[in-house]
Amino acid sequence: MELNKGDSSYLSTTRRIFMKILMGGIFGGLIGWFLYPIFRYLIPPKNSNQDSDIININTAEVPVGKSKIVNYKDTPTIVIRTDYGLFALTAVCTHLGCIVQWDESNQEIVCPCHAAKYDLNGNVKSGPAPRPLTVVKARIVDDKILVGEA
Repeated sequence: MELNKGDSSYLSTTRRIFMKILMGGIFGGLIGWFLYPIFRYLIPPKNSNQDSDIININTAEVPVGKSKIVNYKDTPTIVIRTDYGLFALTAVCTHLGCIVQWDESNQEIVCPCHAAKYDLNGNVKSGPAPRPLTVVKARIVDDKILVGEA
């Protein structure tokens, strides 16, 4: 016996097939949604180019009196050039993890969240920060600023 499009058994068969496909898709999506974080945890991420031991910055990008924040070893790092020299420190405030900024007028590093203040060596001058910022090695070679272990 052939099924005609007008036959009710044809419609119930196509509905059943459609519902099976729909439910299979939903179930498969839920399983994928559940397993994805597990696989991301078990498979380590690939190393990026930012993980190198040295970052090169053109000196024109950080003129005297200014600063720049770069990503050194997956940590925001502030590079500051002053008349006194070149300074590089982790840019993460030790109080609550905000990104610090260079205050050129007062010649100090300031956390915009809770007003913690640091000197150019990373020492806490005032505010709620419990520890100093970590110093990162930096030097100028030719027209490049080299940040990191050399």
